[in-house]
Order: sequence, then structure tokens, then C-alpha cells
Amino acid sequence: MTVLVIDDQIHVVDGILSEVDWDGLGIETVWKAYSAAEAKGILLLNQVDIMLCDIEMPGENGLSLLKWTLDQGMETECIFLTAHADFVYARTAMQLGSFDYILQPARYEDIENAILRVKQRIKEKRDQKKYYSYGKTLFEERDRITDQLIGEWYQEPENGGCCRKLLEDMQKMGKPVCNTSPARLLLCQVLKWNNAAWDRELFRNSCANILEELLQEWEQKAHIGSLNQEEYIFILYGTVQKQPESTKMWEILRKFFSAAGQFFSCDMALYVGNMVMFEDMPCELAVIRQLKEDNVARRSGVYRAENGEDRVEPQIRQPDFRTWEKLLLQGMGKQVYEDAMRYLQELSDADCLNAGNLQKFYSDFYRVICLAEERTDTAWEDIFTEEEQRQTALHAYETLSDMQLFLKTVTSYFSGEEVDAGRAVGQVDAIKEYIYHHLDSDIRREDIAVAVFMNPNYVSRLFKKVEGISLKEFIVQEKMKMARALLLNSQLPVSIVALKVGYSNFSHFSQVYRKFFGVSPTDERKR
Repeated sequence: MTVLVIDDQIHVVDGILSEVDWDGLGIETVWKAYSAAEAKGILLLNQVDIMLCDIEMPGENGLSLLKWTLDQGMETECIFLTAHADFVYARTAMQLGSFDYILQPARYEDIENAILRVKQRIKEKRDQKKYYSYGKTLFEERDRITDQLIGEWYQEPENGGCCRKLLEDMQKMGKPVCNTSPARLLLCQVLKWNNAAWDRELFRNSCANILEELLQEWEQKAHIGSLNQEEYIFILYGTVQKQPESTKMWEILRKFFSAAGQFFSCDMALYVGNMVMFEDMPCELAVIRQLKEDNVARRSGVYRAENGEDRVEPQIRQPDFRTWEKLLLQGMGKQVYEDAMRYLQELSDADCLNAGNLQKFYSDFYRVICLAEERTDTAWEDIFTEEEQRQTALHAYETLSDMQLFLKTVTSYFSGEEVDAGRAVGQVDAIKEYIYHHLDSDIRREDIAVAVFMNPNYVSRLFKKVEGISLKEFIVQEKMKMARALLLNSQLPVSIVALKVGYSNFSHFSQVYRKFFGVSPTDERKR
């Protein structure tokens, strides 16, 4: 299992990482993050089973982060850390589905016990889900159930017990795969149906017939499990005495690939494992899954694992992400897109365009987007306005085509309208004028946009380009300058001064003022 520790206090995170007995708890991987934004980046790229999260953090708090994981459909259990004064927040967290909360300062023993409890809950949930659909229809729908068995094994191949259970259950389903004879594992991925998609049952039965006909001389059997409309698991098995030699098997599989592509009128990729005993198949499954993931360009063909220990990847110049960030802020998204596509093409030409490199590129570019969003007062939803776009963006690292769409959407957003300098200054002056007249209210970018007849996104980009600071920063700056003038030149109570600059929460006003001037509003008046 995996854990993500989130807290804005570095010493708290480091203490938990060093003092908790992760190995004893059976935790394979532990990530750390110092903010909700950093945590989101990790959650998007990794399967996180447990979050150990502080509730109160600057910016987005832990409650908001938990709600975000729920909105994303993530099955991540959450243990909150909370101060005694934040007990109400903890109760709210429980209502959101948090597993537990621990009072700070937390004992490491308490953290370990909480993790053990949440691990048990995760196991119970997964077991319940695993056996939920088993029942009376066992023999009536054996093909569907066998597909389910193979699908579960496909998801958790490292579980040796799962492998033995699959053998036993397939025997019960009338699929006698024997552990004393070698078998071969294939993964077939349908990339595109050139005509209407075939019915899954008809497709898999036809594939089994074609393969068994090609392997008839060696008395080989083929079982095909359909994972979904695009992916099928092939298990080829027979007696140890009759096995086609490797070259012949490769020839047979190429014949099958060609015949199936023509017969079913589809483009497909076939990922081929080695001939192994069934108990060793989890390792082979990992190999062919990696072959599939590395085919990010979704090219048709027959793929088999090669010994890459001696292969040295060519050195390809890494993109200058800092320059890309500056170009996005300058409205030169088109150039960033061209540079990015050029880099991906270089990876492809060098045969280095695989899952690992595409994921690394996504992670690096995602950080560029986060910085650009922060400095232009832009939200993720501003860039990806449609739900389909947002879903593509979240999984853009999986395929080259999704990555291209992702890059196009982002760079198009930051390809700002060209405006002459004089007109730009005039537009920014109008924005400032609105701000100066509404310092006593909660100034929203959307309200400014309506007042100056501009698009909200364009307002942010234009202001940043002309003034050198974000719209949000400027608003806070002017509010604090007005607050200081009122404190020094009037006898108004500090709470009234806060209201006059649009802060209904006195505590928040004091925090912002202290951060801006280095002194509290009360102490400012005493000086």
C-alpha cells in the first residue's frame, strides 16, 4: 500500500516520515507534500491508498483537498491531523468520509495504529468488491465470470494467492489451464474499429477459433478473456511434450495478427509474453502490461519484450520549462506548443517515446501550468472549460493523442490577443479605476470583466502583462494601502477599517495586513 503525508510544516512531515515504522506497517511507498496543490500533482500521477493530511494549511485546506479527491472519484482513505481548537473541522472531515482524525501534536504510535486500522478497512472494502458479483449465476454465465476472474488477476498479478485461485476457478468454469504445463500470455488491444465494433462474445470466440486452428498441430488451446471493448487477455496452453519452437510461434502469432486484422476490420496491437509456467505468469503479465503502456502512440503491430539491459537511450535535450513558463505568461502559447511537439517527435524518432518519458514530461509541464495559473490568477476550470477536456487533461500522460490535445488546450489559452501598447495601458487603467472605486467590497475578476467589457481570462492575462503583478496581488496591495491610511489618519476601530477594505473576517484581515507590512493593524496604530 502507499501513503501520502501532507502538512505545510516541514518538520512535521519529516518527523512522520523518519519516525513511523513504514516497513513494519507494510507500506511500500510514502510520498510527501507541503501544500494541497503539491498533493494534487502526486494524486493525479500515482495510486495513493492513504492520505495523512493536516486540516489547517495556508491556501487550500485539508477539507477542500479531501472533497477534491472525492470529486475525482479517487478511492483514497484519509486520516486527518488536527489541533484541539479545530475539533469542529475534524467532525466535518468525518462527515466527508474521512476515516479518522488525530489530535496534534500527534504521537507516532497513534499514527501507526490509525494506519493499521485504515489498512484493514481498505482490505475489507476490496474483498467485498471482489466477491460481490459471485453467486447463483456462476455456471449460467461462466464466460462473463471467467472474464471477471481474469480481470481481477490482471489488476493484482503480484498476489500469488490470486494466481492459484484463478487456476482453481477456471477449472470450475470448464477452462482446464494446468499448472504443470507451460502457457503463454498475450494481451490484444483493439486500437480502432474500421467498421462497426464486433460483439465482445463473438470477437473472442472467433479469435479463439483462429488461434486454435493455427496451433492445431501442437494441440494448443486458447482461452480469451475480455477485459473491456478494447482489451482482451489470451492464455495459450497445452502439453509440455508438444510446443512449437520460438521462431515458429512468432510466425503463427504474426499470421493470427494479420488474419484477425483483416477479418475483424480493425487496427490492433498484440503484446506477447514468453512461454512460462502458470505460477510465473504474474511476471510475464507485468512485462506485457509495460509493453502496452509504452505504446503511447497507439501504433498497430506485434510487440514482444526485448532484453534492454544493455540498451543505452540516446541523450535528448530536455525542454527549457522555465522559458516555456515565461512564454505562456507573455501570451506566446503557440511557440510553446510547437516546441513541445518538436520534443515529443524527437523522442519518437529516437524510439524513446514510452510511458515513463511521457509521464515525466507531463509532470514537468503540469508544474509549468500551476505556476502560470498562480501568476495570472487563473483556475484549472478557466483553461479546461468542458468536463471532457478536464478528463483528458487528467490522463494526458497515457497516450500521445491525449497529450497533443492537452498541450493544444493549454497553449491556446495562453495565446493571448495581440493589443497595441497604448490600448493595453488604457484597458488596464479602466481595470484599476474599477478597483479603486470598490476597495470596500469583495472584488471578483468576473465583476471587473463585466464593468470593462472584457473576457475574465483576458483581464487577468492583460493585467499581469502590463503591470508585472497578478490582478489578485494588485487588489490586495491597494486594499492594504487604503487600510494603512485609515489606521494612521482616522480614529476608526480596526474592525471597521477591515470592513472598509472589504474584509468581513477580522482575523483574516489581520493576517493579510501583517504579511503585507510585517506588523499587526493594532500595533501599526501604536507606532
